[in-house]
Amino acid sequence: MKRKKLIVVIIVMFLFVLLQTTLFRKFPENFIYPDIALIILVFFSINRGVTDGLVSGFVIGMAEDFLSLAPLGFNSFIKTTIGFIFGNFKDKMFLDPIFFPMLVVLIATLMKGFIAVIISLAFLSPEASPAVFTYRFAIEIIQNCICAPFVFAFMKLVKFYTFEDRGF
Repeated sequence: MKRKKLIVVIIVMFLFVLLQTTLFRKFPENFIYPDIALIILVFFSINRGVTDGLVSGFVIGMAEDFLSLAPLGFNSFIKTTIGFIFGNFKDKMFLDPIFFPMLVVLIATLMKGFIAVIISLAFLSPEASPAVFTYRFAIEIIQNCICAPFVFAFMKLVKFYTFEDRGF
């Protein structure tokens, strides 16, 4: 039963990754979109714990790696790390419906940017390093923070992440 819920969440995140890497690329070059898969990953990790956060982060990161031009393992490492870190906060945080989602998604988006820069500087050429301190990244942070309460509310409404496992 537990694995079925994990698979459903991974499929939902995969659909958003697919939208982000294909459909959203058809918009004008200056169009900046929120990282909905990251928001769902943060929500799922906080509510299900470290193991599910690690697994879903790894799978979604690999999907992003396969669907984008990023080196294999780049997004996978970032999402796995974020899933692990936020999975450690299971049952340790107050879940305010508006400010809490905005705060944790702000932290997760900043972590995503800084981890990407560190990986790029360590393993790739300096020219390939993502620009974190740009207006595009600032707009992505703002969009993620605005979308976070809505995505968290939708995920709470669905509730397939909270059912207790029956030992199957």
